[in-house]
Amino acid sequence: MKDATIVLSISMLVSGREEMKKSLDSLHYFTEAFPCEIILVDTGCSPEQRALAEKYADKIVDFEWCNDFAAARNAGLKEARGEWFMYLDDDEWFDNPQQIVSFFTSGEYKNYKCASYAQRNYMDFQGAQYEDAYPSRMIKLGPRTRFFGKIHEFLDPYELPKKVFTDFVHHYGYVFQNEEDRKKHAYRNIKPLLELRREHPGEPRWICQLAQEYFMLSHYEETLRVSREGLAEWERMKEKNIIYAPSHIGALYAYILVSLESMKRYEEEEEWLEKAFADPNMKLDFMEPDLAFYCLVGAKLYNYLKDYSRSRDYLSRYIAYVKQLKGNRELLEAGGALIVAGVFQEQLLYGTVLLCLDSAIRMEDYKLAEEAFYMLNWQDWRLLNQYEFEKKVVDAFCSVSWHPVWVKILQTLVSRPEGIKEMLVVLLGDEIEYMQQGDIGREKLSRLHRLGAGLSFEHRYVLCSRILWTERDTEFGSGEERRQAIEALFGELIQKYQDEILEVKAEIWKVAVRSGLSLESLLSQIDYRSWKRMLEQWCRTAALWEIRQWYDLLAEWKQGSVYCQAALTEWEDQPLRCDLFNIKCHEGLLNRYQEAGLSLPQMERVIWQYADNVLALYRPYFKEFVFDEAPEALPDEVQLALRLKEQQHCREEGNDLKVLESVRKCLGICAFLEEAVGAFAKMVRDEIQERDREADQVQGELRQVIASLKKAARAQIAGGAYQSAKEILLQVQLCAPEDDEVRELLRKISEV
Repeated sequence: MKDATIVLSISMLVSGREEMKKSLDSLHYFTEAFPCEIILVDTGCSPEQRALAEKYADKIVDFEWCNDFAAARNAGLKEARGEWFMYLDDDEWFDNPQQIVSFFTSGEYKNYKCASYAQRNYMDFQGAQYEDAYPSRMIKLGPRTRFFGKIHEFLDPYELPKKVFTDFVHHYGYVFQNEEDRKKHAYRNIKPLLELRREHPGEPRWICQLAQEYFMLSHYEETLRVSREGLAEWERMKEKNIIYAPSHIGALYAYILVSLESMKRYEEEEEWLEKAFADPNMKLDFMEPDLAFYCLVGAKLYNYLKDYSRSRDYLSRYIAYVKQLKGNRELLEAGGALIVAGVFQEQLLYGTVLLCLDSAIRMEDYKLAEEAFYMLNWQDWRLLNQYEFEKKVVDAFCSVSWHPVWVKILQTLVSRPEGIKEMLVVLLGDEIEYMQQGDIGREKLSRLHRLGAGLSFEHRYVLCSRILWTERDTEFGSGEERRQAIEALFGELIQKYQDEILEVKAEIWKVAVRSGLSLESLLSQIDYRSWKRMLEQWCRTAALWEIRQWYDLLAEWKQGSVYCQAALTEWEDQPLRCDLFNIKCHEGLLNRYQEAGLSLPQMERVIWQYADNVLALYRPYFKEFVFDEAPEALPDEVQLALRLKEQQHCREEGNDLKVLESVRKCLGICAFLEEAVGAFAKMVRDEIQERDREADQVQGELRQVIASLKKAARAQIAGGAYQSAKEILLQVQLCAPEDDEVRELLRKISEV
């Protein structure tokens, strides 16, 4: 029975969840603003939780749980005396619902028969990701109002007009501690849904809810079976005046499509996409959300199939729907059931653009690409670390003609927090790939450098791209103008990135050489102390390929053009820079001897060259007697170089004992090369020991042969074959001239 003084009856199922107190506390927004009653349906509270509930409730209904949510809801509904009714769960709570409060305090509620607010469903416990759903949970009470459904219950009749609120409840019910809990929740729902399907054959609502649960479990075959059977079942029974919502039919098609997509069964997906668009329900005015969802699916499908034209067309239609319908709550609630209801949510919008933007780029649809790209909030942390998307987009840029929109998009990507670091992985990776792709790769590489050159961003990569593009730009002015521009760019590169100069790729320096720039004049701009500090750091941190790159580059300069030779000559006229550079290159290589896979002969060449370079650098600055009489006064690397040269001399003489002694003396001198020198000492020792083992083995085999031959000679003598015995013994004597037994046997034969 209604009570004219009560405006709103609020009913809540309570079972003692952790959030129950927070949920009950949030009801004060209503109870303090206008006449309300709170009806709590106790479905399993502990005595302590029951005591807490009694502090808030106007009435508590005891309900013995029977796996039927509608029955539990109806128990609370039966006690409602208000003009309006609202229901929620004890894991949901409001956050300052001013619109709902105003709706009742202003009397506006008298003009409506139902209303809906948002349910903010969080995807993580931090509340960083969420999706908003819009359940219809407020209604003007009528004599026929009741709940239906053992699970996913709903109110009926639900008459119009409807008031739509942006107020929301917080809900963490779809965040689970682990995968086991998530599956348990889904299987809990599946059992009553199977019962509902048997009890209400042909009703798309329950078929659709069942498909959703299977899909959430990633049981795609089951999702397909249920959805297909459901559509066929509904077709057979729709003439029997089954009450249904067309949006559930649309959602069944959606579950079929996304399941086939998940299983990469694209040909079947293509067939079902056509069926979905052709279904008569799609002609209804409020089914635009379903059509938008199918366009979203089509854009992804044809991107997977690399049919970029059709993918672009579907993406264009989807983006048009987003612009036209996003935020239209009334339409979304009417036409978008379950998975389709999120068609314009950020998660689906972001995913579609990330996957399909390259289709618009490859079709050179500048307007669509720009429009779709900037529909996303690129400051959103969820859009960081999207390597696959970034790689696809950059490759699409490099596969078509240059356009300023491509630079604009790339500029946005690199300008995000940490964006340049993320994008460098993509850009540098693409460079390597393109260099391996022949003519096609060269064209892509040129476009990539043009894109990089167009960025407004302070970074070494951008300057290097400008250098490369300036050399290639066919629209540039005269040769001298180009050379001056390149020289200015190199000057800027060295000025701004001195500490990174050795990380500059070889192809950049080759541009300098081809442009006739002096290597010495460029590198001499770096202060010597900075140069030394940079080399110290570089030889310890550079990758092996970077160190080898400089070896190869120097070799190419030595064999190259007049410009190369002139540049190298000027460079070698700077011994402090040149010799120090060579020394640090060798140090870097020695410290990576394992990665480089250096054999002993290779190790010797590197380590002896290192010693030569060190002595060449330091000899002019110390008196010669210091090297002979007081070597301990020299820097550590010079002392090590002297020991290494001593070892080299002993090695060349073949004096193994002195070699081992001199190698041992090399240890403990230079900490930064201790591991390499230790490895070198072990390699030398192992080689000498192996040689000795082989020599011992040969001697043993020789002794066995000699013993066998002497035995044969004695047998010949015993048989009177003295000449044969003599020939055998003479052969033995060649191998063992000091053998006394052989001499004695030969003497006896001569006396016969």
